[in-house]
Amino acid sequence: MKGKLLNALGLLVGIAVGVGLLYVLISTSREPKRRRPPDLRPLAEVITVSEQKYEAIIEGFGTIRPSGTLKVVSEVGGMIIEQGKDVAEGSLLEKGSLLVRIDNSSIVAEIEQLEAQIAAIDAQIAEIGVQSESDRNLLELEKKVFEVIKRDYERSLSLFKKKLISEQALQATEARKNEQLLSLEKRRSAIFANAHKLAVFKANRRAAVATGKVKKILLTKTVLRTPYKCRVLNVDARLYQAVQPGTVLATIYPVDSPTEVSVPIESRHLSALFDFDKLERGRPPWKQVKLKADVFWQIFGKEQKLSGYLSRIGAQRDPNIRTMNAIIELPGPMERTVRQSSRGLLPGTFVRVAIHGRRYENVMVIPERALVTDHSIFVVKDGKLKEVRIEPLLILKTDVILPMTLSLPSGSKVVLTEVPGAFEGTMVRILEKKAKTR
Repeated sequence: MKGKLLNALGLLVGIAVGVGLLYVLISTSREPKRRRPPDLRPLAEVITVSEQKYEAIIEGFGTIRPSGTLKVVSEVGGMIIEQGKDVAEGSLLEKGSLLVRIDNSSIVAEIEQLEAQIAAIDAQIAEIGVQSESDRNLLELEKKVFEVIKRDYERSLSLFKKKLISEQALQATEARKNEQLLSLEKRRSAIFANAHKLAVFKANRRAAVATGKVKKILLTKTVLRTPYKCRVLNVDARLYQAVQPGTVLATIYPVDSPTEVSVPIESRHLSALFDFDKLERGRPPWKQVKLKADVFWQIFGKEQKLSGYLSRIGAQRDPNIRTMNAIIELPGPMERTVRQSSRGLLPGTFVRVAIHGRRYENVMVIPERALVTDHSIFVVKDGKLKEVRIEPLLILKTDVILPMTLSLPSGSKVVLTEVPGAFEGTMVRILEKKAKTR
């Protein structure tokens, strides 16, 4: 009996312990976390656009060149017998430095020949002058003799009419008169012939003198010197080379003159440089608005910078790539030295150019990748996609410049990336990116 009671008591204790352990376990156990259902809305990367100012900067590349060059051209033919010792591409020459000397022996010989010809003509003119003077004196004498014979004839004619002399005597007197008259006319003809010869000789002399002057001018052109302090851009002729008139010998440019760089720009970007609605028609826009341009280049691994301005735009457009050339004028070496600005900017240097164009007011700027089409974008409004029609003022590199509109006010969230399967009204999640300002 006692054993049964102990067994029952042990059973009850075990049950009580089990119930207690179960209670502890239940009371200390954590409630399982509830899992949220997955968000199936597509993710849209957006930026918040706001009203701002925007300065259009047109960038390009080009090569520095002189603003003006001079081609040294031979005006005479011959062999180059001497060349300036410092004449080489890129060399600096002082004013009056020798460029080339062309053999002048043939020109000197022609001048000597012309001088001998002039001397011969002068001798002939002198001889004709003496002869003409003698003929004039003889003419005066023969005139007097003729007057005497003429009076003798008139007296004989009067005597013949009175029948005091014979007809034969009258004819003899008349023959002497006619003979003297013929001699007189021959003398006059000789004087006229000499005068004609003299005129011809004088004309020949003037022609020879003029030719001599031309040859002497050509003689001076056999020595070519620099007209100003300059740098040699290139040398086209070499020592002992035979050249003809019109042969380009070298190309030089003044070192004190400005330099320039030609930068190809797209013709559609002209509106980014000038606000044509505010400019006077009929005058070049660069004459009305002076646009700053920065030029960058490398020297010894360091970037250099120099500022210039847009001096003009080329009149021709490349039909293949639809570009025009913007010409940037930069200060010359002397002016750069005075300014103590960057050095090492020689013709042929490859540079990067940034032209500061017009400044847009009250516009918004979005990346080009935000465009759905050329004239539409997506914005997020109330968590939904909305397609908005746009009319860009300018697309410059990756920037799209938009005007403020009622459909696209400041603060709009513009979608940057393509949303798969997106259409108007699609619910989206957004990932905001920082907007670009300029």
